[in-house]
Amino acid sequence: MFSSNIGFVHTVCAVIAILIGALVILLTKGTKQHKMLGYAYFAAMISMNVTALFTKSIYSFGPFHWMAIGSMTLVTAGILVPVLFRRSQNWLKIHYDFMLWSYVGLIAAMFSEVAVRVPAVGTVIGGGSLFWSLVISSSIATFIIGGYMINKNRSHTFSMNKKNG
Repeated sequence: MFSSNIGFVHTVCAVIAILIGALVILLTKGTKQHKMLGYAYFAAMISMNVTALFTKSIYSFGPFHWMAIGSMTLVTAGILVPVLFRRSQNWLKIHYDFMLWSYVGLIAAMFSEVAVRVPAVGTVIGGGSLFWSLVISSSIATFIIGGYMINKNRSHTFSMNKKNG
């Protein structure tokens, strides 16, 4: 099932990030629990992305490695905003966007991975047109839905935050 120990660790970290990220999104913001889960999400994301840089199932270094670098950049920026820029007026909105977009990217990667694991597609792993069609279409759909949900919930999230603190 896994081509290497790195692939196994990568998958475990991805599942952990998906589960913890969902909790961070669903639970109350700004609490000690939110912060601790946020740091755990960050650690899982960094671990997942570092292991992604060492996988070579399709390319020596290719588009998925660049996406891992982009993902690390988003989640690192998201975690640094409240730490370094808390005195800035818009730090919370910036933190919200970086962290939620990192989660949307994680979910897009999950759907892409699931799409290319469909048995009928298994023979095209390696860069065929069906492979790329599934990766691109599942990612675009996830980013459209994720962007809609991020924007839809932005005003609610910040109005609730003002009431709570």
